[in-house]
Amino acid sequence: MENSTGDIISTAIVTHDGLIMASTKSDIMHRETFAAYGAATFKRADETIEELTGDNVDTLLYESKTNRVVTVRAGEYALLIVLTGKNVQMGMLLMNAQILPLK
Repeated sequence: MENSTGDIISTAIVTHDGLIMASTKSDIMHRETFAAYGAATFKRADETIEELTGDNVDTLLYESKTNRVVTVRAGEYALLIVLTGKNVQMGMLLMNAQILPLK
């Protein structure tokens, strides 16, 4: 995925509790911090959408002036969390994330 979409800073597959199953190396942050915050954010968004609509979140996207975070439900027990810069090919990223063999 990192080769086809460009501008990916860090990627992790984590449990819903934020425990790392696999990740890429990042010099920007601790892997554990990235995993924990990513899972916690997804959990809060999932609780919110469930309260409002009765559905569950499958994909969560949020962004700042310089970065984006994409979190995708990857099967029953895992999340794929991707931190990117603004120059990422978002369509390719979302397409690749949706077809992961983890689902």
